[in-house]
Amino acid sequence: MKYSLSLTGILCIGAACSMNAHGAELTGVDLKFISDSNPAKAEFDRDIEETSAVLGRVTGNLYALPLSQSEFVSSGFSINASASYEHNLDIEGLGESRYRGSLNWFREAKKRAGTPFVRAGLGVAYIDSETQIRDGVQVDISASINFQPTNFFDTTLGVQSAVRDAETAVFDTTKTTLFATANFSPVPRLVLRTGFRYVIGDEVSTASPTLNIVNNALVIEPDEAFGGSPEDRFAYLINANSAIAEAGVGYSLSGNVQANLLYRFVSTEADGDISYERSLIEFTLGIDL
Repeated sequence: MKYSLSLTGILCIGAACSMNAHGAELTGVDLKFISDSNPAKAEFDRDIEETSAVLGRVTGNLYALPLSQSEFVSSGFSINASASYEHNLDIEGLGESRYRGSLNWFREAKKRAGTPFVRAGLGVAYIDSETQIRDGVQVDISASINFQPTNFFDTTLGVQSAVRDAETAVFDTTKTTLFATANFSPVPRLVLRTGFRYVIGDEVSTASPTLNIVNNALVIEPDEAFGGSPEDRFAYLINANSAIAEAGVGYSLSGNVQANLLYRFVSTEADGDISYERSLIEFTLGIDL
């Protein structure tokens, strides 16, 4: 089963700010609906098919320890965990479970302009897919800094690197993501979200192979999730860069229940002038415990 990669980075920072170290507790439950225009990450129309999926996720804090508490600085350390299951409604082989654990450190300078909030994290995830070749372990390391110049606006800059060791080489990937996000709350309970990510590294696409794909792919193997050899569908690993733009809105239904709607557009350019576009719409209902 799978670990979820970028999920629990700051879940227990509030808990870590308490005066005493404490142990395990659940922190949240999410239910997400996902619409994906191109899950195969394919270039040509013949290989593109839309899908929908539902995902359930539970997050928790295993341990939280404050390192410094003063009127000027607060810092802490936490160990977090999550478990999720995603069921693809159209292509069963894309379903997966993720289990992830992470070590997180944070530091907040309370008296500085913009109240910078610095975080660093190390995560390990196990991925259990409905298609065995996608099974594997992923390790990620990340760092970010958040600024909140006003009580209705904040922005975050960060970087994450992730290495995945899968059941087969075609899904062995190394990626680095640079990201910037901004949140604006014009009225209470409403948040407008936007973000940009740039991903450098390996990409896995599934398609009916062309000579250009064969010549530029680092690895190529039948992809059973999309029919494999009988359907002439092959997963291939290739060097690529992706630009990802995000925009969304969040609304607090109550003190601990939030609804979020996010649109994400992905544009990828790979070796050999191979490219693809992908659009995702995500609706998430989250409960803070």
